[in-house]
Amino acid sequence: MRLFYLFVFIIVSYSTALCTEFYSDFQGNKFSNLWSGETNHFAPNGSVLQLQAPSDGKRSALYTQCRIFDEATWELRFRMAFNPSGSNYLRFYMVSDSPDLKEDLNGYFVQVGNASDQIVLYRQSGTSIKKLASSEASRVNRDSLCITLKVQRAKGEWRVFAKINDEETFREECSARDTSFAACLYMGFVCKYTTTRNEAFYFDYVAAQGEEVLDETPPTIKKSVQTDSCLQVTFSERIKTKQAHFLLNQKAITGEWDASGTQLTFRLPAPLKHGNLYALEMKGVEDMAGNQLQDTQLDILIEEGIKPMDLIINEVLFNPYEEGVDYVELYNRSDHHINLGNLLLATYKSDSIIYAAKTLPYKIIAPQGYAVITTDPEAVCRFYDCPNEEAFVTIAKLPSYGNTQGSVVLTTKEQLIIDDFRYKESMHNELLKEKEGVSLERISPYLEEWTSAAESAGFGTPGHENSTAPSEEEDISLSQEVCFPHLSPEGNIVLSYSLTHSGYMANVTVFSLNGIIVRHLAQNLLLSTHGEITWDGCNDSGSLLPIAPYILLFEAHDAEGDVIRKKFVGVVSQ
Repeated sequence: MRLFYLFVFIIVSYSTALCTEFYSDFQGNKFSNLWSGETNHFAPNGSVLQLQAPSDGKRSALYTQCRIFDEATWELRFRMAFNPSGSNYLRFYMVSDSPDLKEDLNGYFVQVGNASDQIVLYRQSGTSIKKLASSEASRVNRDSLCITLKVQRAKGEWRVFAKINDEETFREECSARDTSFAACLYMGFVCKYTTTRNEAFYFDYVAAQGEEVLDETPPTIKKSVQTDSCLQVTFSERIKTKQAHFLLNQKAITGEWDASGTQLTFRLPAPLKHGNLYALEMKGVEDMAGNQLQDTQLDILIEEGIKPMDLIINEVLFNPYEEGVDYVELYNRSDHHINLGNLLLATYKSDSIIYAAKTLPYKIIAPQGYAVITTDPEAVCRFYDCPNEEAFVTIAKLPSYGNTQGSVVLTTKEQLIIDDFRYKESMHNELLKEKEGVSLERISPYLEEWTSAAESAGFGTPGHENSTAPSEEEDISLSQEVCFPHLSPEGNIVLSYSLTHSGYMANVTVFSLNGIIVRHLAQNLLLSTHGEITWDGCNDSGSLLPIAPYILLFEAHDAEGDVIRKKFVGVVSQ
């Protein structure tokens, strides 16, 4: 007695593809060990498996796990003891992402029998089916049909062959090209029958051979659309809908899945407020292969109309170091969230016409938040302190910003100018000798004044507060007066400063009590408007100085001739 069996031959080994052979006959009573579904509707009958469904039934299905997909051949031999029609036919699913072959799925099947007595190749997406190719009409118009189907797939090309009744060789019935789906989880067949055909299907064997494709790619969010009363999220592939659940600002919400299992629509009981940011948490979101969604939270924003100067150009690096790149920093000075995806970054032609506009990607900027637009964040952070990496927005190409002069334009897609900035190299602090690698910063979000980023801040502050923001009061003091060298750096002497305007160039010198210079802490240092200068108790050679009091002299001047001069006493202790 023959028994059904499964052979697996590993010919080549890849991380995502294995060459596999599958074979199952139905002799004996063990077919249910391999096949699942409505197994009680089928029973072995000698060397074949016979449909023995209830007379009040309409469709019966069996499936088995099968990942064969690439460079593949599937074969099914069966018999119908009647003339197939639009009411009595068989669907052979070579590919399915769902075990329930009678419900929503993504896959491919061949149907034997329809109103035109054809063999038809279909693609199914959810509950929607699309005919890809078909045989000639009346091909299966037989009183009793014994047929061997063979389906081949190679590089997206599908070919369907058949041998019917006493035909000795396969005949190609139809062919098509389709690459809509890229993997398989299940294979099987569905019998569609009327009351008198519920025991008239017989199956001899099912076989498949080809590369087994392993789906190891997690699903992603392909698109999201929102209004104040409706959210719609589209995933990159079919989701296991029954185990996924969702929270909006930590409150559970339910939605409706479309037939394909890739799109979810939430109809909200209360409208969302414009300009507010909402968090949609997604839990248990897996594709049919069990791969989990990586991004488990989606930011939802019902946008409030953006007005000029809601989002401002706050800092520009237009003459970068040789191995650096340009960047444009934006600052949200409004009281609502703003989506960059509705804006363009551009420049002006000589006649003030918007030119070389680049679409900005989707990114939500919170009130008082920053966005740094650049082609290479790593190249920026190689030269500047970047404590806020989330502020960076990468685009393929910036508009051309000249090294000596140019213009930066932020505009809507309807060409409403939100902010613009015409810059010249001469806007840099005139005390600076070298301008390369120095950004221009807006002195205040509410002023049109610009100046060089401070040397003490690294000549650039991408993604955080500008170094030139003025303090309300001038204050230069020692916030820590005693140096404890063994506790360095926590034990360093700290000179703190706050300045009412930017542009000061500073020298900070340490003297012994007899007037000898022992350390130059700063020499012609372009200061930020607030910061610290530290001293570790060592001289210019790096040697620790003797325990004693020392004089720290702070001297600063700007291009207008303003001078600040302060003396302090600091002590090197043990």
